[in-house]
Amino acid sequence: MPELPDLTELLSIVEERSADDTDALARLTVAEGVLSDLQKVGDRLLGYLVELARAEGCSWADIGDHLGISRQAAQQRYGRRWSSLTIADLAKSGAFERYTGRAKETLERAETHARRLGRSAIEAGHVLLGILDDPNTLAVRAVAAQDADPSALRESLERRLPTGPGAPAALSVGADARRALTAALTEAAELRHNYIGTEHMLLGLLHDKSGTAGKLLWEHGIALEPTRAAVRAALEAFLRSREA
Repeated sequence: MPELPDLTELLSIVEERSADDTDALARLTVAEGVLSDLQKVGDRLLGYLVELARAEGCSWADIGDHLGISRQAAQQRYGRRWSSLTIADLAKSGAFERYTGRAKETLERAETHARRLGRSAIEAGHVLLGILDDPNTLAVRAVAAQDADPSALRESLERRLPTGPGAPAALSVGADARRALTAALTEAAELRHNYIGTEHMLLGLLHDKSGTAGKLLWEHGIALEPTRAAVRAALEAFLRSREA
């Protein structure tokens, strides 16, 4: 069984990071940084295992029962760690098994946009940018079907999205993006679809009218129910084209 780093190994890391500074207080600062890095990895580990349990159908109540605590306590204890997961973590946990290839590519592009803008997390606006990057998806067709210009929408979104000082190595999925992805699952279930596509992600974004992405969509005349209708129409047209 692989062993965790012991004190000697951790001290070696501190010494290596503070090689240019022999001051004891400076080494203490470096040690604080090492501890912070270890805590982040630990948070991701716990978050990953919680996500794995949830991907297998376990609810927060199930997790709480197993741990001997309430559902609320489980969410409070592990929710923050769960939200520290990256796209790669979620993919490994099985959270994206029902996602189409294009939906997965959308999330990859969303991460690229978040890094480009120097943000500390992937936000709903980055997901929308990822959707708009590919004009050949049902999501973009649903936007165009409502007399909205995807290019103009993208330009408006780029102007509104904030920038940051720089993205960390491990980029987590932000709360608003996670809510949108959760809503996408709900939309797929309501439409009786056994997959998650870009169209469901678009519908998920529309659930949050106050967020940057959802608010912009509504301002451009892209509303929830008309988008559902546009998605159904686009799918029917696609199926007819395959039968022809």
